[in-house]
Amino acid sequence: MFFLTPRYLKHAKLLHKGVTRFINYKRDRLPVAKLDEIVGLRAELEKAIKERNRERIKTLNDELNRVCEKALPDAAQSELAENVEVIFVAIVIALGIRAYIAQPFQIPTGSMQPTLNGITAVATTEDPTPSLLGQLTSLFTSTRYINVVSDHDGILDSSQPITEHRFLIFMPYCQLHFQDGHTIKINAPQRQLLDELQLVKHIHSEPVETTNDTPDRRVVYGLRGGEPIRKGQLLARGIVRNGDHVLVDKISYHFRTPKRGEVFVFTTKHIRGINVPAEQGAQHYIKRLAGMPGDVLEVESPKLRINGKEAEEPGFKKVMQGTRAEPVNGYRGYGYAEIVGGMINKVKLRPEDYFAMGDNSYNSSDSRVWGPVPERNLVGPALFCYWPLTSHWGSIK
Repeated sequence: MFFLTPRYLKHAKLLHKGVTRFINYKRDRLPVAKLDEIVGLRAELEKAIKERNRERIKTLNDELNRVCEKALPDAAQSELAENVEVIFVAIVIALGIRAYIAQPFQIPTGSMQPTLNGITAVATTEDPTPSLLGQLTSLFTSTRYINVVSDHDGILDSSQPITEHRFLIFMPYCQLHFQDGHTIKINAPQRQLLDELQLVKHIHSEPVETTNDTPDRRVVYGLRGGEPIRKGQLLARGIVRNGDHVLVDKISYHFRTPKRGEVFVFTTKHIRGINVPAEQGAQHYIKRLAGMPGDVLEVESPKLRINGKEAEEPGFKKVMQGTRAEPVNGYRGYGYAEIVGGMINKVKLRPEDYFAMGDNSYNSSDSRVWGPVPERNLVGPALFCYWPLTSHWGSIK
């Protein structure tokens, strides 16, 4: 014969299980007196279950719920605290993913064009701001239309006239600082603002050459500070495209060797030909992996030869389909090192050395200029262009 367990006993056993979990999870936060009280009530519940005392079980149910709810003095704030804890854990997980699995990376320069776009800016003579529909479309193409006129009479701060900032990870912008504390925001990166958008020219400042800390970019000009700005004066006008954002796979190289021809990211820390100020730390560059350890590479413009043969990988063939005089789909072939200020047109790579080259060979400072990339600098292959929503969106080849 089979006997069904009464519903009140099932509920009582569930209550016992819940109280036990509460004690285990909150033991370190419960006052000693409250902990003893809850443990005592749990013991009485166990006795009532054995005796099948329905009325006593009902009484203990109400009493245990009341005592547990009031056991923690900060119970009213616990939900907020738990939410904060969940958010914190999510942030830790996200940082872990960024550190060890996949990292977002913005293409800073034009060295990989037209495969990947860097940050570009073009000055215009007229206000480039499009219609409302055009502005909505620009949100998805990461394009910004700049037409900034000064709203202030004053003198630029002499110690720090301009600073660069970033909103989220997509939108770098600058602020001009005045001696009286006033600021003007301009939605453009500092290099493009000073150079292509001609901020220096608009404010009639005497140019000051700055350190070119990213070789693919042109030397631009700084501000001395102390320049007078009048209200209504045009400061910057043009179109800024913020460049492609990609995800970099940081785990694959722990389990496989790099592949010749793939687009990859590496750090600059141990590359002797790249002089980065110590306070800036190592930078990340993105190029195409042209040479593996032991390879012999030679540029015979517009071709690239690897181990005596014309490069066969699809990425190289894509670049070599055009010439400087007759580009095909934007690709102009490989140029000699001297064009970009380098000296390396032929090299035999040592063990654990890799050779990096930009697809935009005539405007790419790469291993032809500053030498091979040590194996310890490798970060991982570039997997996916996730922003903006242009023709580049998707896997990177």
